[in-house]
Amino acid sequence: MMIRRRILIAQNGCSTAASILQALNEAAFEVEQVSDIAQVIKKAIEFRPALILCVVCSWDDRLHELFWELAELNTTRSIRRVVLAAEALPDERVAALDAGADDFLTQAISPRELVARVQAVLRCYQSVSVEDDCQSLGPLHLFREGMEVKIGGQRTKLSPREFGLLHYLMNRPGRVISRDELLENVWYPSGEIEERRVVDVYIWRLREKIEEDPTHPRFLITRRGEGYSLIDPDGTPA
Repeated sequence: MMIRRRILIAQNGCSTAASILQALNEAAFEVEQVSDIAQVIKKAIEFRPALILCVVCSWDDRLHELFWELAELNTTRSIRRVVLAAEALPDERVAALDAGADDFLTQAISPRELVARVQAVLRCYQSVSVEDDCQSLGPLHLFREGMEVKIGGQRTKLSPREFGLLHYLMNRPGRVISRDELLENVWYPSGEIEERRVVDVYIWRLREKIEEDPTHPRFLITRRGEGYSLIDPDGTPA
């Protein structure tokens, strides 16, 4: 018997099109809806969805606060978050991604593409299994369960986006990764992201958490004109 993945649709001033609900059901998702954004946390704890689809008119402070709460609670921090907005300015897209959204879509999207995007988000975060809770690169340790990074005995919490970025880099130690590759695989689909410097912002944030001196990084290196490389300075050739 096939296990149906659960999706919680959180509506904030906008309703979900019947065609989207039908497409999600046809893709074998079990869907629940909540119309009050204030009830999302309670419903997420009860329903235990794999992903929350926020159907909104536009990005606002209430959603930012909701994403922060989801990331803080042990029972909800692993839930993926996708925003489906009626409209959005470029700055609002960046704000949502910065707050931990795994994807940001607009309602012009077809139901078929929306389902594909949702499935892509879930595939990405299945790549670290429960059994493989900790990844290591030299003295750098990444913990999936708490979305934390440990170096030199100190554990630091990561945002969902920081976790996804560091996880992707740790799977490719020593390899030079271009900004476009990171946008394609950590921020997907990259074509939706108009402010491409968002990668540089998150690279700096990671450096603040893993480097003794972020202005002179030893682990997360910039390769000018090429991209970024995560290395073990004591074990991986620079």
